[in-house]
Amino acid sequence: MGCYQRIVVGTNGSESAQTAIAVAGEFATRLGVPVSVVSVWKDAGRKSGTDAEWAEDNTGAAAQALLDGGATEVERAELDGTAGAILLDIAERQPRTLLVIGGGSLGSSKARLLGSTANHVSHHSQTDVVFTRKIPKRWTTVGLTTDGSVSSLTAVHRGYDIARALGARPFLVTAAKTDDDGADTLIDVEAELTVEEPELFGRDVLTGVPAAEAICNSAWKYDLVVIGNRGMSGPARLLGSVANKVTHDIDTNLLLVNTTH
Repeated sequence: MGCYQRIVVGTNGSESAQTAIAVAGEFATRLGVPVSVVSVWKDAGRKSGTDAEWAEDNTGAAAQALLDGGATEVERAELDGTAGAILLDIAERQPRTLLVIGGGSLGSSKARLLGSTANHVSHHSQTDVVFTRKIPKRWTTVGLTTDGSVSSLTAVHRGYDIARALGARPFLVTAAKTDDDGADTLIDVEAELTVEEPELFGRDVLTGVPAAEAICNSAWKYDLVVIGNRGMSGPARLLGSVANKVTHDIDTNLLLVNTTH
């Protein structure tokens, strides 16, 4: 069985949402799983008029794009409330759900201050989330970040499964003080992994700058970067965890794997 059984994707009709729809459709097609497309408006309690019609237009266009892209099973939902909370609730109703949303606002300090949907989801999701930033012409490389910890191995396994489904090559990525230190970490990680084709792994050791900066600087190499969500909440978040900095600053698609629950 695959690592995910369903995809939930949010849309507000924006260009960022259209990117999320395209990526969600590619994942759904490659994984062979159904997609639920959700549009939310903010005027809680007002279930008629232009807001509802706007949401229906969003999900209708998204559903058609998903079907045109190869998805075989698409559901639609239009709800009133707060987008972040509703998306999380829908995603968490079934196990092994992957949530996909546009990640463009994560890099905006103003959006973080005002409370964007992507920012809320990044810190509160109990499911894995893909924050989209681009539509690759072809999925060729997936960067699996690891520091050698047990939690990062969970993210590596999840990312490896996604890479194989996409037909992309997985790269083990680690940041270290020296090339030798990084090589030792990756040797240890490979020894702990249980995957079908370990020979597929490439290696990428990043040095010279702090880990989060190094990962973001190398993002251009990858169509998707995978990282565990350790440090996305609690004191570690306030202190500036690697996961938190990467989530907000990276400029490629990011799979944030829930390794803490």
